[in-house]
Amino acid sequence: MKKLSLLIALFVLYPLYAQNKEYTHNLQEIKKVQIQSNTPIKVVGVDTKNLTLSFLQKNKNNELFDSKISLIKSKKKDKKAGLTAIFPGGKDDTNGFGFSVEKTNNILHLNDLKSRYAESIIIKIPKSLNFSIESKKFADITIVGFSSEIEAKSNIGEINMKNITGPITVNSKIGGINIEFSTINQSSPTTISSSIGEIDVSLPSTTNADLDIKTNGTVYSNFNFKKPTKEELSANNENRKIKGSINKGGVKISLKSSQGNIYLRRK
Repeated sequence: MKKLSLLIALFVLYPLYAQNKEYTHNLQEIKKVQIQSNTPIKVVGVDTKNLTLSFLQKNKNNELFDSKISLIKSKKKDKKAGLTAIFPGGKDDTNGFGFSVEKTNNILHLNDLKSRYAESIIIKIPKSLNFSIESKKFADITIVGFSSEIEAKSNIGEINMKNITGPITVNSKIGGINIEFSTINQSSPTTISSSIGEIDVSLPSTTNADLDIKTNGTVYSNFNFKKPTKEELSANNENRKIKGSINKGGVKISLKSSQGNIYLRRK
């Protein structure tokens, strides 16, 4: 009975212990990171020059279990010690997180080999580093705190971004897209599209941009659009497009949803 209780405790508490794990990779000379994963991912921009993988941070209550976990682990032999996980797609290079890591020229490729996590993984990379992320199955993508160029693509799942500047290219086949810009980079266009799902974008009130919006749903906004000419209005009605400038006009922002409303908010 004592042994059974020990095993049950290990099963319940070990996931909390695993949340403390980290994997770090130096990004010296790396100019872009490409991430492919079918696990829910949160990408966070930081001031360091490293890439870090971790599970969701544990809360303070979990600290009470640390001593018990250590006792349990000391009594149970780890059969994986000294061994590396091998998957159909390759070898785990990330100390148990199940990702392969490959460098091609100045690009770092981070590919998910396992895709069976119950909890999200947090990836921290420099906030000024360009990156792309793609989920080919069922997973949400969250991105916070970047002043770099971002590409995000999801098959089935939401894409959420906050405190970014762009330029960005975002596409979701099935799933909503929610983006909050801290400012708008004027260097390159931004494109946001969803086949089935709503798009909700928040821009600073001082944003200068030229808008190209198309949806079979309805567009809602509290920005003041410049009135189109008669020629522009006729073309827009024919193609179900809304084109216009906000403030002084500027970088092009394209918003397209085949099935879903579009919300453009002034903050």
